[in-house]
Amino acid sequence: MDLDNKVVLITGGSSGIGKAAAGKLLECGANVVICGRNVERLESVILELKPSPERFHAVQADITKRDEVDALIASSLRKFSHIDVLVNSAGRGYLGSFLETSDDLINSLMEVNVQGAMRVTRAVLPSMMEQKSGLIINMCGILGVKTIANAAVYCATKHALLGFGNALAQEVRRSSIRVTNLCCSGVDTPFWDTIPGKPRPEMLLTADDVANEIVHIVGAPPHTIKNQVLLQHTAHQL
Repeated sequence: MDLDNKVVLITGGSSGIGKAAAGKLLECGANVVICGRNVERLESVILELKPSPERFHAVQADITKRDEVDALIASSLRKFSHIDVLVNSAGRGYLGSFLETSDDLINSLMEVNVQGAMRVTRAVLPSMMEQKSGLIINMCGILGVKTIANAAVYCATKHALLGFGNALAQEVRRSSIRVTNLCCSGVDTPFWDTIPGKPRPEMLLTADDVANEIVHIVGAPPHTIKNQVLLQHTAHQL
């Protein structure tokens, strides 16, 4: 798929789905910006992908901080002059009893998974509206459309992100900006590192599976829109 000259900004691009998507998009000719909180991880992505400096930009940024998000967008626009696609991939996972979930953890999940995505989207929208084109991909996960026990707070964040994306799509469509909610079943990424009960690897999607879907969404004709994509492993369906 030819994505020459498209500029894609990926939050949470230093690991998991975000890193895999960066690699696939670079292979297809896109210019890619990734952000993450950890400098060492960002540097490791550069060492692994070996991207051309002219087509790649890595920025340390915490999406829970307004000033860092503003600096991320400004740096991206200085580098590439425009942003065609935003992939809201940064997120925090958690599974556990609701009664045992602290206020601090609830606030953290909401801050990263919902408000962080909103914050970056709000920062990038003015440039997309000015150019009258753009695509926003929200990684809502399967728990944005389904629910399971011991995931009440996490489900709430992903349902909120889905609702945000659906409403935003109606608000910005006259500026030719599209919004896609990508809902995937479990993916074999570092998401599970601190979460008990990880399914067997053969039941999980790979980060490359999801990255390939992101490439297809980005490469779709501009007069079409995938409002919501549900991608599941055949052995792990909800």
